[in-house]
Amino acid sequence: MFKKTCSIVLSVLLILLGFIHPRIASAQEKNEYTIAVLDLNANGISQTEAKSLSNSLHVQVTRTVTSEEFRRKSDISYTVIERSQMDKIFEQFDIQNTGCTDISCAVEFGKMLSVERIIIGSVGLVGQTYTFNTSIVDVESTRTLQVAEYRFKGEVDNLLNEGIPDIVSQLLGVKKKSRKTLYIVGGVVLLGGVAAAVLSGGSGDGGGSGTSTGDIIFTIPDPSE
Repeated sequence: MFKKTCSIVLSVLLILLGFIHPRIASAQEKNEYTIAVLDLNANGISQTEAKSLSNSLHVQVTRTVTSEEFRRKSDISYTVIERSQMDKIFEQFDIQNTGCTDISCAVEFGKMLSVERIIIGSVGLVGQTYTFNTSIVDVESTRTLQVAEYRFKGEVDNLLNEGIPDIVSQLLGVKKKSRKTLYIVGGVVLLGGVAAAVLSGGSGDGGGSGTSTGDIIFTIPDPSE
């Protein structure tokens, strides 16, 4: 009886180890890097605006790489160097963090900051169009790993609200959360394209808008992402 019990316990332990081991291996396979976010180079905008956008970029990168979703889905783990720590290092070398846009500069700054990867870029204004260009550079190999670009015509505030998240999503390979429009028409719940087709069909007596004062239209996050 004792041997039989030991055999059962051993079998259970082996099964549990079979589930645990792959998870441990998966965690060990995650590549870990230190990364710095340099201030954006300003072209056609003030240094104050560029500094503000740079701060937002740093915050968004930090927020993204420390999020549970990124840790769960990405095979890369990033540790972002704090801005205060960067400033202290730059002060020691008597260098100002005023932007960097080429690989040689990125590598030099990366070595100075003792990081493995570094984000560089620029933000500019031509006419009424803002252009946001950034890239991730591997300091050791001097290779550009990812490039991101965002353009829009409008107020600079949109760069903070939409441009920064879009840039970070491109750089880190994070899929942006989309939003779906939910329509309640005549008590019937419709979503996306189906609702659009119904609404555009009109009331059936010669075409007008298919919505009435009692219809409800609102937007919800896409739960599938």
